Amino acid sequence: MRGEWLALTPETTGMSDAEIRIHTRQAASHVGATTMDRPEWVAVNPTKAEAYVALTNNKNRGKKPNAGGDDTSANGPNPRDNNNYGQIARWMPDNEDHSSNGFSWNLFALAGNPDVHDDAYAGSENINAGNMFNSPDGMAFDSTGLLWIQTDGKYSNEGDFAGMGNNQMLAGDTVTGEIRRFLVGPKECEVTGVCWSPDRRTMFVGIQHPGEKGNSHFPDGGTSVPRSGVFAVRRTDGGLIG
Repeated sequence: MRGEWLALTPETTGMSDAEIRIHTRQAASHVGATTMDRPEWVAVNPTKAEAYVALTNNKNRGKKPNAGGDDTSANGPNPRDNNNYGQIARWMPDNEDHSSNGFSWNLFALAGNPDVHDDAYAGSENINAGNMFNSPDGMAFDSTGLLWIQTDGKYSNEGDFAGMGNNQMLAGDTVTGEIRRFLVGPKECEVTGVCWSPDRRTMFVGIQHPGEKGNSHFPDGGTSVPRSGVFAVRRTDGGLIG
């Protein structure tokens, strides 16, 4: 599938440079850009010319226009109405040059729940009962080209979200498409932010607003007030972790 970058300039949008920088979504509407399902983080693969964007969710897809009046009918990279699960899209620039105007694209993962649905809401083929998730948000590549995916979505563990549990972090092999769950966060948190020590032997992961509804005491337990924080992950053998 193919796409083309559209320039946002005073000439193409009818807006000033300052207006374009402040009201970028409106500027994109002026040039007829594709409406997307709540883009969050973008990550660029260090091992080859491709980039990924987390499209967290969009409950209004196919239901009503966005705030600017743009049509939000399902489209190529956003194929589902009432999209509560989200997806991860990737693009490969022409000539392996990120400054190119043209690119090819596909969906790396369509999040979903195969235990509840047997249609598009079950997710893509690389989603299963052991790795299902919703609302991909944070993303980062490690030095080997492994994509780390963090979620900020529904943790009710009921209905459409049955079996998904708390928000989590997963690792995706962008060559084979395999996705594995790496860790699950405390109750009512968002897992967000990941980086590595210079020697690649320690991974740092952010936990945001645990117990936002009063049902967690992370990290101290007992009756303590829950707190956001960053924790370190190391291998027991001291080996590389990304």
